[in-house]
Amino acid sequence: MRRVLTMIHTPTFGGPHTLVDRLYNPLAARGWEMIAVLPNEDGNGPERLRTAGIEVVQISLHRLRASLDPRLHCYFLFGLTPEIRQIRRLIREHRIDLVMVCGVMHPHGAIAAHLERTPVVWHLMSTLAPMPLRRVLMPIVTRLADVVMSTGVQVARQHPGAMRLGNRLIPYFMPVDTNRFLPDPRKRMTARAELGVPEDALLVGTVGNQNRQKAHELLVQAAAPVTREIPNAWFRILGAPTATQATYYEKQVKAEARSLGLTEGNRLAFVDPGERVADLLPAFDLFALTSRAEGVPTAILEAMACGLPVVATDVGSVREVVENNITGFVLPLLDPEAIARAITGLLRDPERRAIMGQTARERAVRLYDTSVCAETHGRAFEIATAYRRLRGRTNQYSTQDAPITS
Repeated sequence: MRRVLTMIHTPTFGGPHTLVDRLYNPLAARGWEMIAVLPNEDGNGPERLRTAGIEVVQISLHRLRASLDPRLHCYFLFGLTPEIRQIRRLIREHRIDLVMVCGVMHPHGAIAAHLERTPVVWHLMSTLAPMPLRRVLMPIVTRLADVVMSTGVQVARQHPGAMRLGNRLIPYFMPVDTNRFLPDPRKRMTARAELGVPEDALLVGTVGNQNRQKAHELLVQAAAPVTREIPNAWFRILGAPTATQATYYEKQVKAEARSLGLTEGNRLAFVDPGERVADLLPAFDLFALTSRAEGVPTAILEAMACGLPVVATDVGSVREVVENNITGFVLPLLDPEAIARAITGLLRDPERRAIMGQTARERAVRLYDTSVCAETHGRAFEIATAYRRLRGRTNQYSTQDAPITS
């Protein structure tokens, strides 16, 4: 069994954690065991991964922040060298064969792996980092990574230098268990009762942690005209709190909902779904995503697997999974009026919603199931291992040869 050390720099369960959680067993079946490294901070990520049977190591692990507070950036810079030293020690102690890095802004694991002569697979998971920062960091990525994986081709195009990597650039889509995420009338009834939604309501929902990236205030702003036009339209925002962004979320999202009168009568509500997204998604009639930046959000693929049409902003590689007028609508960024129009139009057309939802479900099963993602990652790991050996910098822990394949 070969061992993969996966670097996740955020403590709150999100995309990278989902990737590890869902790929752990299918990759183990292919001979790759995953160990997750997370920061020693408050958050539900470590507990959820451990509950799933995944080994988690928590260390001091800083990350770049979208903040003007100079102290945060000093913590990142001063922590870089000792944290790389810690990761190098983990690579040796756990006899790691490959390091997987999640996010362009998190070089710690790649630097440690490079110094330990260990293969690196570096994930470009979103377009959250500003372009000037991507231009600075991408030469480091292309220098240290043996393989770069991106959530869709468009995300790779928006990271300078990625498209020149040839067969060492491997696009992928996040894994979805299409046997758990599926249309289910019984789940729908139970979930609606749990969410406090009337049986005859038209429910618009989203799933995403409570942070600025998800731009839930745009969905709140869109909800106001939708509820005026369609009296039985209801909204639910499912997401876990993010400790570092609690002030932003209270002032910019929840306060906005209250000022618009949307929280009266429970018409719009915020719910922490925990690990029960698969149980609650079938309650929706339509899925909306209003993010400022993304790769390909797992939540969109899960919604499609549940047979839901999708209204989403044009970020990251969303256009690669949501096809206009076929499985939903892709809309301009930061335009709540356009979001409201698209939602209103679909809520008024049940036949169109049904056709879009059925098409979305078929595509999710064929293209986004966990088995597809696991196969792609297994291939990426083999290519990375082979490329590292080709460069003559393989560590002493590697146990198998792997030919370069496309």
